Order: sequence, then structure tokens, then C-alpha cells
Amino acid sequence: MNTEVNYLGLKLKNPFIAGSCGLTNNIDRIEEYNNAGVGAIVLKSVFEEQINNEAEWLNSISEYHPESSDYIQNYTMKYNLNNYLDLIKKSKSKCSVPIIASINCAELGTWTSFASKIEEAGADALEINFHTMQFNTESKSEDIELKYIKLAKKVKSEINIPIAFKISNEFTNLPRLISFLGGCGVEGVVLFNSFYQPDINLKTLELISAVPFSKKGDFLKELRWTAIVSSKVPTIDISASTGVHHSDDAVKLILSGAKTVQLCSVLYKHDFSIIEKFISGLEAFMENKGYSSIEDFRGKLNYSSIEDPDKYERINFWKK
Repeated sequence: MNTEVNYLGLKLKNPFIAGSCGLTNNIDRIEEYNNAGVGAIVLKSVFEEQINNEAEWLNSISEYHPESSDYIQNYTMKYNLNNYLDLIKKSKSKCSVPIIASINCAELGTWTSFASKIEEAGADALEINFHTMQFNTESKSEDIELKYIKLAKKVKSEINIPIAFKISNEFTNLPRLISFLGGCGVEGVVLFNSFYQPDINLKTLELISAVPFSKKGDFLKELRWTAIVSSKVPTIDISASTGVHHSDDAVKLILSGAKTVQLCSVLYKHDFSIIEKFISGLEAFMENKGYSSIEDFRGKLNYSSIEDPDKYERINFWKK
């Protein structure tokens, strides 16, 4: 059976990707995932917000030397970015699978120029996690979407490696935005990114961080939108992310139209052997159904392939 897929123009031996997380920030673990059989690896994102926070903290302890502010900002950014470029180079030297870099940014800023350095370092593709929380009651949805389009055009004008936008489902018309991104030359989208979520400690009455890991069954939002987007925008590759804890979850997402499936929380909960279980589970499904390749069944149950697509449209429960 052929489990190979083509994602972002890259040939992957299977659709399972080690998603961007704290585990893909360590060259030893990255090499282990490569040896365990994943199709590709997304390196942990370099975070604009984190770098800026580090610079602000350093500035706060050097308040008596305000003239050093620009130096601290530039040094902090250069130090972090150079470390990231080194991680890309080491990963490429140690791994046989595609290495996808990742940037998490909230503004356009200077990050588009860093993309060209990522390409020079040898990354096979770039995943852009771009999102800002909107609090201004005067902000318009089209203005927010325009930021994505401007960023896509800017990055595509500066690099030749393929890019994927890792986005949220918090858009008025998700297929429309993805269609625009495709028109800008973006090769793929990752559905969806996971955000920090606050919680409240009732004993201390303080804000705390909620549990960051997904649980089994959390992939259903991704399944719905993968099915719809793969039908409405068939020219763009979809990588489904969040809540994939079993090979059956991955098979369902592929049936809905995903090219690849990203693994994250499940990698924290299990050792490297879980990757082999995903691969063997996929192969067992294919053998049971008589499929010889992924393309034999990918999108078989997406929005345009079933008789009653309203099942994907329905948002309320009802009883006959």
C-alpha cells in the first residue's frame, strides 16, 4: 500500500506530521521523530511576542541607560533568530524527512525579511501562524483579513519555498479568506491553530492557564471545516491539526479532505512508538477497504462528495 502524499509540493512518505510544539525544539527529539517514521516535522515556532517580551524585560533592568534600548531589542531578536536558523540547519543535516520552519507573529513588521533567512538555512517550507486578538469595536472584519493577504503577498515575494498559513476558525467567511490566500500563491493552510486559554482558580481568585493539551474527540471542528474548504477551495492543501489521538481520527480527517494530519498533544502523552501505531492503523484501514493509495479515499466524504452536504452545514441539534 502506498501511504505517500504530496503536501505543499513536498513528497511525504506518509501524511503524519510532527506538529510545531515544545518537542520539536530539541534536535535529539527531532531526530527521534525522523527515525520513528513521521512524514515531516514542523519546528517549534519562533515567537515574535516572546522575543519582544524578553527585550522589554532587559530594557526594564537597564532603565538608567535608555540609549541602550535599540541595541537590546536588536540583540535579543538577532540572538533568538540565529539560534532558530541553527536549529533548521541541524535538523536538515540529521533528518531525511522535510523540515518545515514556523513563525508565530502578530504584526507584519520585520518578520517577512526573516523568512528569506529561513529559506537560506535550508527549510523545505514555512508555516506562518499569524493571529491577533481584536478588542477594538471599530475594527472591521475585512481589515483583519486584509492583513493576512498583505502578509501572504509580502512573504511570497521574498521566498521561493512553499508556505502554509496556520489559522483559526474565527472568520466570518473562512473559505473566502482561504481562497484569497490561495490567490496570493499560498500553497496550504493548517486548520486550526491552538491558543492559550485562560482559566480561573476559585481558591485564589486568580487567572491561570488552562490545560494546553487537546483530548480525543477535539478534532471535530477541524473535520467539518476540512470537508468544506477542501470542496470549496480544492487547489489549496489542508493540514488538519488539533485533537488527533488515534489513527482512526487521522483517517476521518483524510476522508474529509486533509492532505496531512499534524500530531502534537499525543506526542506528549506517548513515546515515539505512537507514530508507528498511526502508520500501521492507516495501513490496516486501507487494507480493510481495498485502497492502494491515500488518494483513493482522500476527500471521499468531503462537502461535495456526499449526497446530503447539509450535514456539514447543520449547527443546531434537532429531533425528528
